[in-house]
Amino acid sequence: MSEDSKTYSIYSNADFVDKYFESIQHNAWNAYYERPSSLSLLPDITNKRILDAGCGPGIVSKILRERGALVTSVDYSPAMVDVARKVLGETGDIKCMDLNLGLPNFDDKAFDIIYCSLTIHYIDDLEFLFKEFCRVLRKGGVLIFSTDHPDSPAFKDSPITAKRVNDVVWENFGITLRVIERPWGDILSSLEKANLRIEKIIDAEPTEQCRFYFPQTYQYLKENRHFICLRATKSEFPLVHD
Repeated sequence: MSEDSKTYSIYSNADFVDKYFESIQHNAWNAYYERPSSLSLLPDITNKRILDAGCGPGIVSKILRERGALVTSVDYSPAMVDVARKVLGETGDIKCMDLNLGLPNFDDKAFDIIYCSLTIHYIDDLEFLFKEFCRVLRKGGVLIFSTDHPDSPAFKDSPITAKRVNDVVWENFGITLRVIERPWGDILSSLEKANLRIEKIIDAEPTEQCRFYFPQTYQYLKENRHFICLRATKSEFPLVHD
């Protein structure tokens, strides 16, 4: 999404970002559902170079650093980057970058792992971004990302048959975000065209903490799939031939 988009204006609003940061630290949907599910796909990350692509306020970057990784964090929202700098401190390697423009600041094979949480639905050209991810990953490097589940209740009344732009209401924040929705098959195809081999796909699962603190949401998430998490590896050989 470009800098003149509805979504960018919201994510760059400092008041919203502060509320968002406060909310996702210990909420059901992020802290006790998507985040632990995505993190479960990580290999040993000690001394690994990780790009947190779409880092938001830096919560996952902090977790990755605490686990021994060497983390570079990027986000296109200056307000998010400001909060991430507070979270990560003076030693944080944080850059304000729009992933829609690729990763021109990074050399080939710069990273061992790329972590991209709930971000690809803001990307106009997903194949281009996945190819950029592949470029900056070392041989055998790992991409982990999460996104809306293809069987999400949100899509039951309006199945995704082609790439489309949609406005999504976040009732708890009283905002409307503009997102890009794609058929799941198109996402998988973009991975293959970028030479990223799928290793594992899991449905996000609510944790025991979710059941303890948010029992009603826990039950809902057990019965309804909303997020899906995937791990892919940079292939040594082309996956798609002309």
